[in-house]
Amino acid sequence: MVSPTHFDPTLRARLAWGVQVFVLLLATWCALDGLGSLWLGVLVSLAGAAFGSWVAPGEVHRWQPLRLVAFFVWFVVASWRGGADVARRALSPRMPIEPVMLRHRMRLPPGLPQTVFVGVLSLLPGTLSVALDADGGWLDVHCLTPSAADGIGELERRLAWLFSLPFEAAAR
Repeated sequence: MVSPTHFDPTLRARLAWGVQVFVLLLATWCALDGLGSLWLGVLVSLAGAAFGSWVAPGEVHRWQPLRLVAFFVWFVVASWRGGADVARRALSPRMPIEPVMLRHRMRLPPGLPQTVFVGVLSLLPGTLSVALDADGGWLDVHCLTPSAADGIGELERRLAWLFSLPFEAAAR
């Protein structure tokens, strides 16, 4: 029998993950709806966090709210820059597009960090995640230009920083 003061590591991980999800859901609610229906946002966020903790807790990676804000700002700026570049190339009479496929060795650990990496990479203009070999740690990426591939390592480095993970720059 487990004493009341002893926490099962999986229970601790589920609770920590649930708190993270609750904070993110509530922040999203407040950003989209304001504080007018905060009580409803708390209830919905609690339900979402409880369900998420029960269904898919995964490994908990420590993150800090200020780092999340900084990452969001970087993402918005990178999206605008990438979007402007793609628009310029698409509207140019010469269409200076040189599509490339590359195989990127992911340095983030499996789970949430890799999932966020693959998703965010596909949201950035000029890049698209094509195939994932999670067991081997490889990601196939389609880029509109070779220069678009330069941002892949930067994204991975910023996500490692967001999740407070050690990051070693390795060759692609």
